[in-house]
Amino acid sequence: MLARIEGWVTRVLEGTLVICLAVMAVLVFANVVLRYAFDSGVALSEELARLLFVWLIFLGAILASRQHAHIGFDSLVRKLPVRARKTVILANAALMLVACIFFVIGGWKQAVINLDNSYPVLGIAYAWLYAVAIVFGVGLALSIMLNVRDVLRGQASDEALVLTQDLESRVHEKVDRISAAQPTPDGRQAGKGDGGKGGPDGRGDSSDPGDDR
Repeated sequence: MLARIEGWVTRVLEGTLVICLAVMAVLVFANVVLRYAFDSGVALSEELARLLFVWLIFLGAILASRQHAHIGFDSLVRKLPVRARKTVILANAALMLVACIFFVIGGWKQAVINLDNSYPVLGIAYAWLYAVAIVFGVGLALSIMLNVRDVLRGQASDEALVLTQDLESRVHEKVDRISAAQPTPDGRQAGKGDGGKGGPDGRGDSSDPGDDR
């Protein structure tokens, strides 16, 4: 049940990010064309694009936290034993949860202060800009607690027991999951090690399925 909710929230975040980026691209491109070709422009383009950009960054940071996609230095952490690595992750999570509290409190105060201040063109309150700090603080805290749960329950893999995960590792992990869910020509599901990283014999995926004997 919790995994289903997490998957649904992830899809909502991804969809929201796509919409924000698409609207930003259309607004900025249209404004540039209108300005240089017709000496005109969309009045609300700059303010709306700036507001969407801020929400895009903070919502993306929540998603990246759960996927271990934030930039970091993990050379030392990778050399530590598993127990020490878990301790570092838990300490890091505690510090980040404190930072999330500051984000929520500060965002709430700024949103209340700016309820009566409005964008000149959009006409909406500046509180919409600062409210993203509240959403970010709550969302990041939930993501951190899910990561801690995985560590404490032993569900986290060796790759997850680091502060970051590079793009190549995440791509390989995604390919492995897709390959494992797809049936092979003989009707069986592919093994976890398939998907571009080679079979058990290390010869890759170029071998004929019929050679499995």
